[in-house]
Amino acid sequence: MSFEPPFCLQILSDLHLEQARNGISPYEYDFSANAPNLALLGDIGWTSDVRLFAWLDHQLGRFERVFFVPGNNEPCTTTLDDSTARLQEFAKTRSGDPSRGLGAFILLSRTRYDASPTLTILGCTLWSALDSGALDTLSRTLSDFKRIISFDASAFSAAHTADITWLTDNITQIRANEPGRRVVVLTHHSPTVQGTSNPKYALGPTASAFATELTQELFWGAPVTFWAFGHTHWTCDFERNGVQVYSNQRGSGQGSAGFDPGKVVEI
Repeated sequence: MSFEPPFCLQILSDLHLEQARNGISPYEYDFSANAPNLALLGDIGWTSDVRLFAWLDHQLGRFERVFFVPGNNEPCTTTLDDSTARLQEFAKTRSGDPSRGLGAFILLSRTRYDASPTLTILGCTLWSALDSGALDTLSRTLSDFKRIISFDASAFSAAHTADITWLTDNITQIRANEPGRRVVVLTHHSPTVQGTSNPKYALGPTASAFATELTQELFWGAPVTFWAFGHTHWTCDFERNGVQVYSNQRGSGQGSAGFDPGKVVEI
């Protein structure tokens, strides 16, 4: 039996590069590169701003692979489809060139990526399940509906259904047909509620826009061993029903307590 080294992954989310703060200009945030692989789990910046892609190009000179999960912030000032298309176009020309010291950009938009013969990464935004009883409040207050063009509660819910269907299909297929394969899931929105956001927001009217309780779904558990997310501006690391749940979020303002941009996880 051959030995497979751990897959080392540096995970960050919610950098909000569009914001100037703490003396750092927009899209000039820097951090140490401590692993071959970087995962950016959404709300990194706006795809309507070319400075985001220049910043991503800089990361491709520092990492062998850059995994990118779109968040709800990337489409700001444009449509969801246009934002995704811009990321797809960027990915087409960034497949990696080790001879020039350039890593590969891997867009995780309902995407499967086999990192090794025994390790698969599944990634999507995982739009959450909106509380049907709070739709009036959500429609009035949720910034997504103000900042993303032609995006409303119906489109949000349709995206949630598509993400859940895609995850269910892929995880159940791997479970049935690929014994011995481990699965890492990378999303923007949270797959579980308790412990993944500031407790003061737990019962708030917009809470359902940030997390969905998926731990009782059939796809939870083996072969999934690790699930990382962003969006809540809350850094955490715990085990729930056999799956390690992890986030490392910079957040807004003074940032998320415990955020460590140099932290590396071994999977």
